[in-house]
Amino acid sequence: MTVRTLRWGLVGLGSLAGNVMAASRRARHAVISAGATRDPAKGRAFCKKHGIPNFHESYETLVTDPEVDAVFVMTPNDKHLPVVLAAAAAGKQVLCEKPLAMTEADALTMIAACEKAGVMLRLGLHLRFEKFLDRVAAVLAEGRIGSIRAISIERAAPLSERAPWREDPAQGGGILYDVGLHLLDLVPKLAGGGLASVSGLVYPPPGGAQGADTITLLLRTVNDVQVSLRASREAPYAGSDLVVIGTQGMLRTGPLRWVPEFTMTLTTAEGVTEERVPACDLYRDELDGFAVDLADGGTRMGTGPDGLRLVRLALRVEQALAEARSITLEDIV
Repeated sequence: MTVRTLRWGLVGLGSLAGNVMAASRRARHAVISAGATRDPAKGRAFCKKHGIPNFHESYETLVTDPEVDAVFVMTPNDKHLPVVLAAAAAGKQVLCEKPLAMTEADALTMIAACEKAGVMLRLGLHLRFEKFLDRVAAVLAEGRIGSIRAISIERAAPLSERAPWREDPAQGGGILYDVGLHLLDLVPKLAGGGLASVSGLVYPPPGGAQGADTITLLLRTVNDVQVSLRASREAPYAGSDLVVIGTQGMLRTGPLRWVPEFTMTLTTAEGVTEERVPACDLYRDELDGFAVDLADGGTRMGTGPDGLRLVRLALRVEQALAEARSITLEDIV
């Protein structure tokens, strides 16, 4: 199998673009050849700083650039649709940061457009490339702590990532669409079953001009695992850790962010054991994973249908938070 190096165009040159630019230098199958953003002065400065050869004042011209093979869409969440449609129409492969869209109709439109154009659509769910989480899931599936009864995950976004659009619910701002979707995507892999229901708490309250900064979700899986998820953008000292309680033991991790090595501690009747796993280079692996998916048709990355499922799930979570009640999730596919 031949995996070709892809020339990427980045649409949206915020903090994520800086991370992706750095990761591309470590990637085997990616180079950044172009960038576009709404602010020309900012965009030219970004491209000059990072050595990106081509700056475009609009995504419409970037997607037609012959030096671009694939487009990474990292605009504010409510702006994904037109960029994905333009990229597909231009015959470019598409990686869209999550969420794929803000509505089910828009997600379906994106998927259909990419299928019609014969281009690959993948979703930015970089935690899928964290091998430590694969190892945690394998340990749980082996029954090392018995039957899983409860999972608790805490994760915080960097305070430095605040931006006006991230705080505006009309633009898809709020911690649900930032950190929360990663956690909701992760839970079924750890629990060994899909999500059945959700309720939760949110601050600030829904309905205002400020998107949610902190959410706490209580979920039940189809195999009756109780799950507590907490995501926040206002907690500078959050642990960002994971605890799983089973009928025969407990699994606990150390911090799951900003450390070079992860720790998993198992406590059972046999005593306490510890495993250490190096942290992965997630954005690098995401870029290379996209190239390999394109080469062999694999699904290492989130697909269009995965993106649609997460859109449906996020809308139900928002409903549960707004109505302060439990909402069923079992029919989401």
